[in-house]
Amino acid sequence: MKKDKKKVDFDEIKIKPKTLIIAGIIVLLVAFLVSVFLAYGTKTAVGLRINGIFSKIVPAPAAIINYRNFVLSSDLEKKLLSVQQFYATQDFSQTGLRVDFSTPDGQKRLEIKRKGLLQKMIEDKAIEILASERGINISQAQVDQAVNKKLQELGTAEDVRKDLLRSYGWTIEDFKKQVVLPGMYKDALVAYFNEHDSNVSQAQGIVSKAKNDLSGGKSFAQVVNLYSTGPSKEKGGELGWVKKDQLLPELQSALFDNSRFQNGSVVESSIGFHIIEIENRKNENGEDMLQLRQIFVAKYSFSDWLMDQMRKMSIILPSNEFNWNKTEGLVEFRDGSLTEFEKKSRAQAQGDASIIF
Repeated sequence: MKKDKKKVDFDEIKIKPKTLIIAGIIVLLVAFLVSVFLAYGTKTAVGLRINGIFSKIVPAPAAIINYRNFVLSSDLEKKLLSVQQFYATQDFSQTGLRVDFSTPDGQKRLEIKRKGLLQKMIEDKAIEILASERGINISQAQVDQAVNKKLQELGTAEDVRKDLLRSYGWTIEDFKKQVVLPGMYKDALVAYFNEHDSNVSQAQGIVSKAKNDLSGGKSFAQVVNLYSTGPSKEKGGELGWVKKDQLLPELQSALFDNSRFQNGSVVESSIGFHIIEIENRKNENGEDMLQLRQIFVAKYSFSDWLMDQMRKMSIILPSNEFNWNKTEGLVEFRDGSLTEFEKKSRAQAQGDASIIF
C-alpha cells in the first residue's frame, strides 16, 4: 500500500507540458517588461544598450497617442538628420548668424531641435486623428495631385527635387509625407473648425455691444473694462507707440496703408476683432509711428481648439528624455538643466540660427 501511495503522490506532482509552457511564457514576459523598463525608463548603460537593440528589432515609439497611434523614434531621428543636413548646407555667414552643433552647447541646441520636432510630430498625428474622427481622409492621389500642381506652377520640378535632396536628403515622396500630407490635413481640419466649432459669431456679438456702448456715451476705458480681453485690457486698452511691422498684417493694412481709416472702426484679424482708435501720429527716423488704443475681443482660434483637444488625449512619451505636460500640451525635458539652457538660449537667440529657425 505504501508503494502505491508513493506512486500516487509522484503522479500528482508530475508537471504537465502545458504548465511548463505557460510558466515559460510568464518568465519571458517578465523579462521583456524588465527590459522595456531598463530601455525606456532609466538612463543606465544597460538600459541604453537594450534601447539600441530594441530600436533595431522593433520600431520604438517616441510618442503613443490614445494607446494605438504612434510617433516612431526612427522617424524622429530621420527628421533630426534632415534638420542637421539643412543647417550644414546653408551659408548663414553673410547674415551674421551661426550654427555649430559640434560643441557641448551645440549638442544641447540639437536636443532643443529634437524636442521641437517631437512636438510638431505629435501635433501632426493629433490633427490626423481628429480629422479622421470627423470623416476627413486625404488619399495619396490627392497628395500627388497637390504636389504635381505646385511643381507645374514652379516649372522647375527637377530643380525642386535636387534642392530637396541637397538641403534635406529628401525625395519627392519624403516631401509629400513630411510636409504636404500634414499640411493638407491641417488645412482640412481648420476648414472644419471654422464651420463647426469657431465662436466668430459670438465674438462679433460682443464687438457689436461694445460699439453700441461707445455710441451710447460710455468712455473708451469703460468699454475696455466691460468687453476687452488680452494684455492691453490691463492698460485701459492703450497700446502705446507702434511701428507698422509690430502689428498683425490685418492691422498694418487697415492703419498704415489706408489713409481713410476712421477711429472706432472694427478690424478683424486672425486672432479676433479690434476696435481701434489712433490717438496720435509721428515720424521717427523716417519711419511712421502711431499711438493706438484698442478694444479687443478674442476669437476661439484653431490653435486654442487644437490644444483643448490634445489635452483630452492620452499622450505617453516612453523616452527617458522627455515628459508630456498635459496641462500645457507641450513636450518638456526631464533634465532641468536642459530646460534652463533652452530658456537662456531663446532669451539670447539673436545671431543663433539654430534657435531662430
